[in-house]
Amino acid sequence: MKKTVKLLVILSILSILLTACSSAERKVEYAQGVTDDTIKVGTVAVREGVLAFIGEPYLQGMEAYFKMINDQGGVNGRKIELIHIDDEFNPVKALEAVEKLIYDEKVFAIVGQLGTPGVLASADVVKEVGIPSVYFGSGATELTKLGDNFFPVQPNYQYEGKLKAKFAVEEFKAEKVVILYQNDDVGRDGLQGFKDGLAGLGKSDILKAELAFAATDTDFSVQIQKINEVNPDLIIVYALSGGVTNFLKEAEDHSINIPMLTSYSNADATFLALASPGAPNAILNLHVLGWLDVNEESLKPLKDAMAKYFPNGSAYNAYTMAGWVAAETFVAGLREAGDDLTWEGYIKAMERMVFTEGLAPEISYKPGVRQGVTKMAMSRVIRLENGIYTFELVTDFIEY
Repeated sequence: MKKTVKLLVILSILSILLTACSSAERKVEYAQGVTDDTIKVGTVAVREGVLAFIGEPYLQGMEAYFKMINDQGGVNGRKIELIHIDDEFNPVKALEAVEKLIYDEKVFAIVGQLGTPGVLASADVVKEVGIPSVYFGSGATELTKLGDNFFPVQPNYQYEGKLKAKFAVEEFKAEKVVILYQNDDVGRDGLQGFKDGLAGLGKSDILKAELAFAATDTDFSVQIQKINEVNPDLIIVYALSGGVTNFLKEAEDHSINIPMLTSYSNADATFLALASPGAPNAILNLHVLGWLDVNEESLKPLKDAMAKYFPNGSAYNAYTMAGWVAAETFVAGLREAGDDLTWEGYIKAMERMVFTEGLAPEISYKPGVRQGVTKMAMSRVIRLENGIYTFELVTDFIEY
């Protein structure tokens, strides 16, 4: 009996020793781009040429956030290494850049890829590989349906259109609405969303005209004629900055004095500087939606980081904020994942995360749901005493 007990004790000790040795030898498995000290991520965005005014501040915002995090010790002791490739806003080059980041640079994730054409051009590769792709500089509705490893943050244009319908009915009390939309994915998504939103509110009858135009159009005489015929309470302008600028100039020439509501993509000082010289009075009719909850307190970390890391060009705008949000969303997922830095582990972490500490009011996902931000507020354009145009917040953040 004593021999049996002694043998069992010896076997137990051996088992414990073997388990300890096995645990010591076993290493935690990480996805590519992750070491005990670093996490390598990649981004694709234009930084030179005519669209550099978007890409440069956007990337600076992303870089500033990562530098701040690294100076604080990183995430769970890991510093973030950002690799950027300029695709010149060319979808062919965007695909090449994404493939280089995944296969050659072996990054852990794609963070903040800028521009709808490039994102869609490279989506199949990203989906097939399964690498996490967090935040896109785009609001295309299609991006919400790409797959579980995609995490859009900006509101998609179709949802924003629905929310515009809610503002039209509840804030403007509109009974007659005309919508001008850029005849591309942006405008068509917005138009469909607006019509869906009105239908959900039982107000489809208030939409009196749908007027398409091309992004390069400078002659809006046909649209202006229809607006004068309808005499609406509200004009929805669903387009990016160039199209809105051109329409505002025409509205100025024809003394159109009707409230207008445009997309969050135009909620930026750069747009105001571009549009106001040709439409100094018409632009005062303009209202925009916004998805960032910006105030002095929430902006202080961004302002401080820009001043520290980009002292010779520390001005910031909505594009800088967007890059900052891309980085902070990715990092929020890292914190939630802890040391489970496989792609599957990171994706699961993002799906249980509810992030409310950043510039966006809330960022959260669920399995199979990739809607992005859904709470937005409305601002209007005002002119200060010094002649500078800016935005003034006029509503709280709401959902449809």
